Amino acid sequence: MYNHETVSLCIIDDIRSVVDGLTAMSWEDQGIQVAGVSGNGEEGLKLITEVRPDLVITDIRMPRMDGLSMLRAVLEDNRSCKVILISGYADFEYAQQAVQLGAFDFVVKPFSEEDIMAAVLRAKAEILEERSRRLSLREMEIKLRESMPVLRQEYFTLLVSHRTSWEQAAGRWEFLNIELNPRGFVVMLIEIDRFQEQVAELSIREVELIRFSLLNITQETIAEYAGCAVFRARHNRYLAVMNDTGPVSPIEIAEQCCRNIERYTKFTVSVGVGGRVEETSELPDSYRQAHRALAHHLFTEGNAAIMYDDLHQTGSQEPLALEYKDELLLALRSGNAGRADAILSAIAETLHTLISRQNPDYLLSLYDELAASAIRTFYELVPYRDIQPLIQKFRAVQGTAGLPLASLQRQLLALCTEGAGLVRQNSLSEGQKVIYEAIDYIKSRLPEDITVGECAAHVHLSASYFSSLFKKVTGMTVTQFTTSERIQKAKTLLIEGAQVQEVASAVGYEERRYFSEMFKKITGQTPTEFRAGYHPDQPER
Repeated sequence: MYNHETVSLCIIDDIRSVVDGLTAMSWEDQGIQVAGVSGNGEEGLKLITEVRPDLVITDIRMPRMDGLSMLRAVLEDNRSCKVILISGYADFEYAQQAVQLGAFDFVVKPFSEEDIMAAVLRAKAEILEERSRRLSLREMEIKLRESMPVLRQEYFTLLVSHRTSWEQAAGRWEFLNIELNPRGFVVMLIEIDRFQEQVAELSIREVELIRFSLLNITQETIAEYAGCAVFRARHNRYLAVMNDTGPVSPIEIAEQCCRNIERYTKFTVSVGVGGRVEETSELPDSYRQAHRALAHHLFTEGNAAIMYDDLHQTGSQEPLALEYKDELLLALRSGNAGRADAILSAIAETLHTLISRQNPDYLLSLYDELAASAIRTFYELVPYRDIQPLIQKFRAVQGTAGLPLASLQRQLLALCTEGAGLVRQNSLSEGQKVIYEAIDYIKSRLPEDITVGECAAHVHLSASYFSSLFKKVTGMTVTQFTTSERIQKAKTLLIEGAQVQEVASAVGYEERRYFSEMFKKITGQTPTEFRAGYHPDQPER
């Protein structure tokens, strides 16, 4: 591959016939170009300095400067130059010394053209190999420079995920040329609001241009106030690590990012700002705080910044009533879209009154649980081909990060009402509708001593037919179902810490002893033993 690459050659000898003979050789056929000749060492050194050849052929003994002195000067100036020495037998030890100093080879007089050509071709092969190595090294250096942004991004991702002391971080910090003060940091997470919805119809190229422009605006905005490193964290998020050393607070900088992006683009962003940390080892703390702050945009419409230090810090999460879920699923099973709408509205209203005390992750998990339960119900009642488009549509939006709570509620409402309509279209049997209505009635009267006759009368059926139909639809008798529901509710109350007598009354048992016997028969534990499994430090009551 390299035999056709040109190598430059200078010939230096005080005997003119030797110079002429060497010059006349078929160098060009071998990819070698004679760049110049000289008749003494001093002029030869000047020539070499001017043309900087790859290869020099020179006699050891010459007037004004011998070959050994010239060799030293050449290699001091250009160590990659290959020098082949011509010597007589009397100069053999002298030539050996020259090779030790760095000469490539020596050829003993008298020599043939083949001797000289063989030595030159060996030198050429080494020259080309060195060229190849240098070229590869330069290419690697170019690739390394081009990869620096990615390497910095990977490194900061590591720093915000794992505790790394400055002693551990300093080496790569310097190698990656990170222009940040190694003390005093704040981490920000920036998320593009409703990004997936807005770019759904755009090409990949257009989407990438948008991501780049928003990254650039964010980077330039923060850089006006503080040293920073800003990277794409995922498709619609950016991670910023900045020094908190200037007169402008991090929350003000974050708010300026929101304003600039809204001003120069058609997009808006939500920003979560972590607390200040001093050391690189504390960056994961600020990152987690930024993530927590960003999660609170669930309660906003976006285009705002939230500082972790401004969040209302709560202890344990106040639980939401679980009966909402059961009521919703009953409405869906009966195909009652209106009832499903009313239940979801009641959930939304309850959440709205408690928003200041709610954890965003808790609310997201609640809506995920409701959606998953609704989807399972639809799969059970509606043919796959009919329900799958609706579920795919919901999941496409559900997977979009950064949706505010109001959007999540609207998406779940659309899923449930449309799904309930499909359930009704695929029609429950009249018998199923009647039994689900009866189940709703039973659940509403668990604390009372309800009879089969009362349930049958509620749905306008005879007691015997109702009992038979109930067993056919649910696989249980009315009594078994009622007992199961009572025990399930009792478990919830016991876990919440209620006294056993209170629980017994709440689920329709006047006598604590009878309730305890029934509870143990079904669960294998007494109520006290069951509660102790969740609250081992509480005294028996």
